[in-house]
Formats: sequence, C-alpha cells, structure tokens
Amino acid sequence: MSNERQSEKRMRILAAAREMFLRQGLRATTMEAIAKSAGMAKPTLYAEYSDKDAVFLAVLEQLVADKLTRFETELDRPGPLLERIGDALAAEFEVIASALAGSPHVDELFSAHRQGASLFADSERIVRDRLSNELAKAGAADAERLARLVLDASFGVAQKSIAAETLAADLKLVVARLLGPDLG
Repeated sequence: MSNERQSEKRMRILAAAREMFLRQGLRATTMEAIAKSAGMAKPTLYAEYSDKDAVFLAVLEQLVADKLTRFETELDRPGPLLERIGDALAAEFEVIASALAGSPHVDELFSAHRQGASLFADSERIVRDRLSNELAKAGAADAERLARLVLDASFGVAQKSIAAETLAADLKLVVARLLGPDLG
C-alpha cells in the first residue's frame, strides 16, 4: 500500500475516532464503532491500531501537533511580543476548545488524557522553553519563571472556561497583566 493511501486511511480512522469519542465518550466508544464510522472492516482498523487506547493516543498526538503548530505560527508572526504571546496562547487553547466543542464528555476526555500525559508534558515544555527564550531576548528578568507563571495561569483560565466565547480575550488579558510590566 502506498504511503499516501496509508496516510489517508489513518486520517479517516482518526477523524472517525475523534468524532465518536466526542459524541459517545471514551468508555462507550468501541473499535467496532470506530471501524464502522471510518468505513472499514475491524481487521483493517486493528492492522493500524492495536486497541482503542492506541487510537485515542493517536488522536491526542494529532491534537498536540495541531496546537503546537498554531502556537508557533502565531508567535512567529511580526508584531509586538506581548501581542504575539497572547495570540499564540489563545490559538493553542483554541485548538483544544474547538476539538472539544459541544461534547458532553469533556470531563471524561480530560481525565482520560492521562494516557497521553507525556505528550502534553512534552508540548508544555516546548511552549514554556520557547516563551522563556522570547522573554529573555526581550530583556525580561527571570524569564523562565515568567513563562511558567503565564502558562500555569493560562491553563487555569482555559480549564475553567474552555468553551467560553471569552477564552481568547481572557488569555490575552492574563498575558498583558502578567508580562506587560516586564515587557513595558
């Protein structure tokens, strides 16, 4: 099978699984339901992923990659650093908010993400290191600590209001209030 067909098949599986996890929750979703939704036989699905946990982890990997891409894209844009950081964090958390939008299973999916805890930890380290470097280049004192504080505060805001229309504005306000005095 060509790499392109293989990739297309995996994308179909992940799209189907993501939709099933959001609609039915992780516990209620079966490999059979994922295969049916992806338009393939169960053996074809099992040839790609050993079990539902492997599928869920692949969905998380895709989500983490998407959020890192959005973060980097916004941070790399031209403009004032404070604005770019706010936009980057808003974009990163928007990926998660969009992925979970309308699902009655948000709590279950958040608690289940422990399976991918190392993915999220690695992602957070990449974001923290990038923010720390940007803050240090801008002359901020204690850049590492500031980066950690703004990320922790952003995570708290996002966790409380992941579906709120004000999430992006709230995250930008956190960035402005926490980093503004140091970036003047």
